Amino acid sequence: MKRLTVIVVLLLVPACSDMTCSQNRHRAIRYMNDGIKKFSDGLHEPALNDLQAAVREDDSFSLAHYNLAKVYQEMKRWDDAQRHLNRVVGFEPNNPRFHYELGICYQMLDRLDLSQKEYDTALSLNPLLYAAHFRRGTIYMGLDKPREADAAFRKTIEINPRFTRAFVKLGILYLNYDYPELAMQVLQTGVQINESGEDSAEAYNILGVAYQMLKQYDKAIASFKKALELKNDLYDTIYNLGMTYADANRLKEAEEALTRFTKAAAGKRGVDPDFIRAAHDKIAELAGSGEGTGGGTGVGAPPSKAP
Repeated sequence: MKRLTVIVVLLLVPACSDMTCSQNRHRAIRYMNDGIKKFSDGLHEPALNDLQAAVREDDSFSLAHYNLAKVYQEMKRWDDAQRHLNRVVGFEPNNPRFHYELGICYQMLDRLDLSQKEYDTALSLNPLLYAAHFRRGTIYMGLDKPREADAAFRKTIEINPRFTRAFVKLGILYLNYDYPELAMQVLQTGVQINESGEDSAEAYNILGVAYQMLKQYDKAIASFKKALELKNDLYDTIYNLGMTYADANRLKEAEEALTRFTKAAAGKRGVDPDFIRAAHDKIAELAGSGEGTGGGTGVGAPPSKAP
């Protein structure tokens, strides 16, 4: 499964008056705001230098630590990010968002006990922080605790049904435990609510996998096509579409889709080479079958992907 991206929103502040803050704080604010502007222009290293200077000028400036941590998160320097977020929660222990952000860092560092503790703290301060419920669900899913994961994802959906990723993860959870009917029901609801929103393409992709597992091939094909309309570079969806065409004995379309997949996915990071090999094997099988084999993914070929 693709890792969740960290949305970086850095916070500017106005300069303070001479009567309300020290010269160090004045300079720290200037450095911080300059760093934020550079970051918004895509200049990550110069932004990092300015934000580090802000913290050096005033180590008690919690917002400078927070913004610096967000840049480290974007750069996937999770250990550096958690150090500064620990400073932030020390300054503002009752801010649930800060505990949540620290939990993300610990989760990325695979320190799951500390991550859960931070998410729990965040939720004790704000029980409606749906993203923390979702993150707890992903931890439970990784720990092979399906009941707890199910409850966390459902709580996320209850609080914010527009958060499509919760439907996607819950659907994948059911597919992993061989409950395609439940996955189909969850994802049908998800795409009805969020037909074209963020992450809807992935929801249609996983819905297609559920349909395929249920041998509802026409519905699976339609779902994969909808996913690709929303986002045309979903490599796993192109693979899934090709394999489903093969299952449906639509051999020419299967070959076209799988050829498209092998060309698009070649050399791409994050694409499982086993699926590229399986696609090549299926193309060869289709080319040598003449009238076809009657469908199926072929001996040893991976099934459709629910990444």
